[in-house]
Amino acid sequence: MTELLFILSHPPGASVYAQEAFDAALAGSAFSNIAILFVGAGCLQLIQPKLAVEAHERKDFQRGFKALADYDVHDVYGCEDSFKQFGLHNQALVIQPTLLTRVDISARLKGAQRVLCF
Repeated sequence: MTELLFILSHPPGASVYAQEAFDAALAGSAFSNIAILFVGAGCLQLIQPKLAVEAHERKDFQRGFKALADYDVHDVYGCEDSFKQFGLHNQALVIQPTLLTRVDISARLKGAQRVLCF
């Protein structure tokens, strides 16, 4: 059972939410079994920056997504509808989340002890 479910819904660079969500997830992984769900514009956080300048402008915290497994974070999900909406199926992504339908997402929400939205 997932104790903490982090929902990331903000795009990178628009605010500090994306970076804060990532930091909170890493901190939470030290204490609980966690899962991360990318929904809506939050799925855009998974796109690899195309230019070094672009990566630098966004502080490139997305490279840290590759280290999630090192922190025992293996449950990383993306909203299938959001991926379709933003055309992410053929994009180069930092990591490949498991895509969930709305029904699957609902089940994950019900199964989590706590849900944190960023």
